Amino acid sequence: MSVHFRPRFHLAPPSGRLNDPNGLYVEDGVLHAYYQHDPQWPTAEKRTGWGHASTPLLSDKPELWTHHPDALYPAVDYDDKGCYSGSAVLVNGELELFYTGNAKPGGHRRATQNLVHVGGRRRADGGTYLRSERNPLIDGPAPGFTNHYRDPHVLWREDHWLMVLGAQRDDETGSVVLYTSEDRRAWDYAGEIQFDTSSAVPGGAPDMIPGGYMWECPNLVTLRDDVTGEDMDVLIVLPQGLEQVGDHYANNHQCGYVVGHLQGTTFTVSRGFTELDYGHEFYAPQVVHGSQPPLMLGWMGLPDLDDQPTRQDGWVHTLTVARELHLSDGVLRQVPRASISSNKADSDLEVGASFEWSGEMPPGSELVLVDTAEDAVARLSVNGNVVELDRQDQQYHAGGDVRRAYLRGVTSAVDVRVLVDASCLEIFIDEGRISFASRIFPRHEPNECIVRVLT
Repeated sequence: MSVHFRPRFHLAPPSGRLNDPNGLYVEDGVLHAYYQHDPQWPTAEKRTGWGHASTPLLSDKPELWTHHPDALYPAVDYDDKGCYSGSAVLVNGELELFYTGNAKPGGHRRATQNLVHVGGRRRADGGTYLRSERNPLIDGPAPGFTNHYRDPHVLWREDHWLMVLGAQRDDETGSVVLYTSEDRRAWDYAGEIQFDTSSAVPGGAPDMIPGGYMWECPNLVTLRDDVTGEDMDVLIVLPQGLEQVGDHYANNHQCGYVVGHLQGTTFTVSRGFTELDYGHEFYAPQVVHGSQPPLMLGWMGLPDLDDQPTRQDGWVHTLTVARELHLSDGVLRQVPRASISSNKADSDLEVGASFEWSGEMPPGSELVLVDTAEDAVARLSVNGNVVELDRQDQQYHAGGDVRRAYLRGVTSAVDVRVLVDASCLEIFIDEGRISFASRIFPRHEPNECIVRVLT
């Protein structure tokens, strides 16, 4: 049994398969996280719905999750093949969930955007979930797009409601489309986002604007830049099908962001596409709008990579810890909202199944994570402006699984923060300008790890 792989502070499903975070919102100091959930995985046919958990956001304290009954499951003709990803809106004391219904009448995909009214959400049973009589609110894609048309992200912007949707054009290329509304019931198609890169500087990735055959799970958030003092729009997108270029796009699915200003359907880019996380398992992040600074949680998993050691216990995948979002000179910084241990390590050594280490790493140094048998689990190295995470030989991973990222303008020691939580490893470097989210499965029990910094 692999019970020792279940984390304490990262949200994992009680059973079944977890993927995208959905419908994140904060109310009365409590963070609610819905998530894509197949509760009967891996023994039954896929029927994706929404799971639900919550945690109080206490000052500098980690998330300890309370699980509630599942919120949504396939039930009607427009979502009988799955209640796919979406978002939450809390307005005037009422909670609404927006999601993509997946159906396949006659074997052909049908994608619709739908609304759920939530009642009694403070009850111990998690409340009631009633589909709107007006569903589908958006019955199929706009002309020029396929039925890969999903993941509504709904937010208030200026004087109207905005829905941002991931889309695939008829020529099988990825895009983001916009809808507007006055009441969140009737939605008008505004058009596809057009990117103006005429005055943009490159981001951290090879492409100013990425390609790919489909873009999914878009998020739009406005952040004040810590350096310039200017309010900037950050658009997060997940382009599928990117070919690896050097050390970039190393995973089989990607996510990243562009920075600029959205006016109407034109996004004037100031800084081009940058990968959001450089770890082995990170995908489908969602931003929480009801918090300051905004929070973000990601999926510590990837599509089609479910054969992990926890499968024998009937569950797979987790979410990241909540990350605060900051913008500094056009670069997104992700900072863990809380510490996962009461005592941060002041030395080069820390041990446990769940702990945090923080310190500085000078150029040419290595941080080694070893298990109780002194076998290396992961190795982080800093050489010049190159940061390298090598996931060593362990259960599920064959070893030599390397991810690299690049520091900007750093010539001295960099600050590093390492979170170890059973099978979850998150690393934050240079005040969160670089992050790695990776799953680790040491061969030896109990799942306790030791951090050593070697110079």
